[in-house]
Amino acid sequence: MVRGYGMGRKVRKTLNIDPEKLRQAREYLRVDTDTEVIDRLLEDCVFERDLAALQREFAPVLKRWRSRLARQRRRRS
Repeated sequence: MVRGYGMGRKVRKTLNIDPEKLRQAREYLRVDTDTEVIDRLLEDCVFERDLAALQREFAPVLKRWRSRLARQRRRRS
């Protein structure tokens, strides 16, 4: 997984989180602390936002793009 988002400055927050969901997320992500769970999930949200922005930006280009194989098939038709 791509990790380009630094740890930066930290702030202390009080959150009301379902402990069972937090435990399940900790197991799934294979991390040791609740802070790591939240940090990873926040990083993933930022990554997905950036990925969605790239998809929107390149959608017109990708719509027109054809692989070499697809272009060869068209010529034969």
